[in-house]
Amino acid sequence: MLILQENSINKPAIVIVAHKRDKSLKRLLSSIAQANYEQYNDIDLIISIDRSDSPNVAQVAHDFIWKFGTKQVIVHKNSLGLRGNILFCGDLTYYYDSVIILEDDLLVSPLFYKYSVEALKFYQNCDHISGISLYSYHYNEYAKIRFIPLEDGYDNYFIQSATSWGQAWTKQQWDDFRNWYKSYGNIPINKNDLVPETIINRWSAQSWKKYFIKYMILEDKYFVVPRFSLTTNFGNLGNHVLINTNNLQVPLLMQKNQQEWNFCYLENSGAVYDAHYEIRPYCLYSYNPSLAKLEWECDLYGTKNYHKITKEYVLTIRHSIEPINSYSLGLIPQELNIALKLQGDFFCLTKKEDCKTIKYRKKLAQYICLNQDAGIKRFAALAIDTTLKRLSI
Repeated sequence: MLILQENSINKPAIVIVAHKRDKSLKRLLSSIAQANYEQYNDIDLIISIDRSDSPNVAQVAHDFIWKFGTKQVIVHKNSLGLRGNILFCGDLTYYYDSVIILEDDLLVSPLFYKYSVEALKFYQNCDHISGISLYSYHYNEYAKIRFIPLEDGYDNYFIQSATSWGQAWTKQQWDDFRNWYKSYGNIPINKNDLVPETIINRWSAQSWKKYFIKYMILEDKYFVVPRFSLTTNFGNLGNHVLINTNNLQVPLLMQKNQQEWNFCYLENSGAVYDAHYEIRPYCLYSYNPSLAKLEWECDLYGTKNYHKITKEYVLTIRHSIEPINSYSLGLIPQELNIALKLQGDFFCLTKKEDCKTIKYRKKLAQYICLNQDAGIKRFAALAIDTTLKRLSI
């Protein structure tokens, strides 16, 4: 049973989503205990533990000492699954005006709470905002490649994708999603949906995120994403993580010199991305006005299903038999090549019907460019050296 405290949007409850990973939970709780709460007091901490056969997770939760307010541990008797547990935690906004949701394989920055409070306040009345991300994307999870947003001078950018690696919601933001979910939550995501193809073909039925992304696309809503991350993800083994990965590890913001966050509203941003991590065309118009003459969609990563693109033209990595304009891959982020009109033969603006498949050499060149070689040559040298040494034994 929940013990309710006086709460407002200025004092979001911290809600932990846990299941089987006791060591991961202990690590997350330790980082939360070390965070900065100087301006705040009586902060509620709720740990929601899905049913499992291991008693260790509940023991870690009960043993943890929370010095900054009231702690509540909820151990569910019935299995909720990840989607059910997230829905349960999101529904806590009916008791609290706002919540911060953290899954157990995360670690938080000392500034995560302050950032969450300020972002929730700034965007609370923005109809096109469906949530606040604490995590800053460095990886396009559909193209499996590095993601670098265009710099526009603000502390945040926007993406039409929900964050599951640290997010905050106001009561109104969650309620809007829940009302939509009542009508669409029982309808499986299918091949006709506009979500990325990876979601349709590979994501688990237990995913809450794919429904939230579909909701955002249909309702034209966005998540606010920080330039500097307030959480990082260890990618530990779990029900939906089959192998350990560090692809989702990002640098944490540890200090901030300015007192205020330099947030911007959606309509003023020069860095707005769709559900495929592709920049919205209008963000490039002020740099390259000729782009505004045509109706086009961006596909620089080459992950979109062209049967679902409604625009006549695309700006793409794909090969075209009759490109209108062509651009280089000399700059990162890759949108800069288009914004600064850097001519080349890598990306092209073309009619959708003139597009062919992506050449392998282009995907390899894009990987190397975006990762700035990322030790590829060194890795190859070590692999060759190791192989030669084994052959010599």
